[in-house]
Amino acid sequence: MLIKNWSIKYPTTLSTPELFESNPWWADTSAIERDINIQEWTKAKFKWKPRLGETIQWDTDVIYVLRGPRQVGKTTLTKLKIRELMGRGIPARAIFYWACDLIEKPERLVEITDAYLAFSRGVKGRRYIFLDEISSVKDWQKGIKYLYDRGKLKGSTLLLTGSHSIDLRRAAESLARRRGDVHLLKDKLPDKILLPMKFSEYAETRSEDIKMLISGQGILKRERRRQVISQIGSGKLPGELEEAFLHLKELNQLYNEYLITGGIPRAINAYVTDSAITKDVYEGYVELLLRDIRKWGGNDGLMRQIVRRVTDTMGSPVSLHNLQEETEISSHNTVSSYLEYLRDSFVLAGIYKLDQSRGSPIYRGEKKIYFEDPFIFHALRSWSIGTEPYEEALNYLKKEENLGKLTESVVANHLVRLLFGYSPSTQFDYTTLLFYSQSKRKRELDFAAKQTDRYLPIEVKYRGKIQKEDGFGIIDFQKGGNASSGLLLTKDSLESRRSYLEIPVPVFLLLV
Repeated sequence: MLIKNWSIKYPTTLSTPELFESNPWWADTSAIERDINIQEWTKAKFKWKPRLGETIQWDTDVIYVLRGPRQVGKTTLTKLKIRELMGRGIPARAIFYWACDLIEKPERLVEITDAYLAFSRGVKGRRYIFLDEISSVKDWQKGIKYLYDRGKLKGSTLLLTGSHSIDLRRAAESLARRRGDVHLLKDKLPDKILLPMKFSEYAETRSEDIKMLISGQGILKRERRRQVISQIGSGKLPGELEEAFLHLKELNQLYNEYLITGGIPRAINAYVTDSAITKDVYEGYVELLLRDIRKWGGNDGLMRQIVRRVTDTMGSPVSLHNLQEETEISSHNTVSSYLEYLRDSFVLAGIYKLDQSRGSPIYRGEKKIYFEDPFIFHALRSWSIGTEPYEEALNYLKKEENLGKLTESVVANHLVRLLFGYSPSTQFDYTTLLFYSQSKRKRELDFAAKQTDRYLPIEVKYRGKIQKEDGFGIIDFQKGGNASSGLLLTKDSLESRRSYLEIPVPVFLLLV
């Protein structure tokens, strides 16, 4: 049905009790405390309040879109914000929540939202509308556009959540100039991405000493972080990192945990509570992802084969044909489709080889594929090979080579976040800022991060003993020109060399 032909017959097809069922705080504000997400968060030993939540301005007519992977805590963040708003004196009936998992069409989305707006006409002041997992609704942008164009969203702040990054691009296109008063936002960013917590967030939540270290050194401030990275690029060892190095024993312990739990709150809580992660936590994540894949038209069996190939080749340059090997997939185009889906579901990230002479990625060449989070890696890897997930994760991390691969993946993810912090934008594209490189002597450099007019060469060697040849990739890259002093990320050494600095991985990750 075309949008222009939609008939306004609401709220007759949606009863008020249905609205109350999803918003029990309308009748009793204390009902928010009995919400399952709030109760789980309250009881949890590990309580994470994402910094991202503080970047949303609730006093402005803006349509926010919040994206992130499954089980990262989007719904919990939403419910915490609802509780916070009521705690600030916002009338309960000015706050509307709806889980969109069972909505199939944008017409139904309009019907539900319009029914609430009609119900709340007598409420004074701003309205706060939370539409959770809106990406479950095909063409949801059409519904929001319909409401916006008819002026129904005036005086409202909307937070729409979902699990697919592709919706960010579609929203930017379909809702162009229909996002509200974006010009009034301090950061000008109505699109938000809630990713698994970074190592620094994990460390500061787990340790009061590390929290005091991070805040005391001021490295959460964007400008100070830039200055520290600039010092590294000039070959100077920042005092903040020397101070952090004093806490290396604790940081290494926290990092070892992070390589098991990643930044997924449910997995961390299981680990903190029971010193293990039960099978249902892994299976819960995988099943939600597979459910999305089936909606997209994907096949579980083919996905299993793709995941297995990606876990086996993680961190190595590969082509689509390489990934197609040892699978039943008949076309490299099918491989590409599955990789794109996993990228849009915040599972994988890929970086291209740098053409140093042109300063641009080689899109037709091989690329390196990384997982966005250690827990996601373990969950999908164990599913792909059919093993007990927690035991398999522990066994995997016993090998130094595997520790190196997963650490390289963690560093890749954190470098992307660091680069986004330099130039936050809805149109941010890390593939034009982060690369790998290979010299004429066939020596590979793990990462080259673009910083204005120069590249910061970075090599990851997460092991106890560092040798001279470990820095050759950095030196080769520097000979190509347009490079700053390098960075060799190690397990436990903090040294200043002629061409690069050696810095322990967990110490460096505190900068992100």
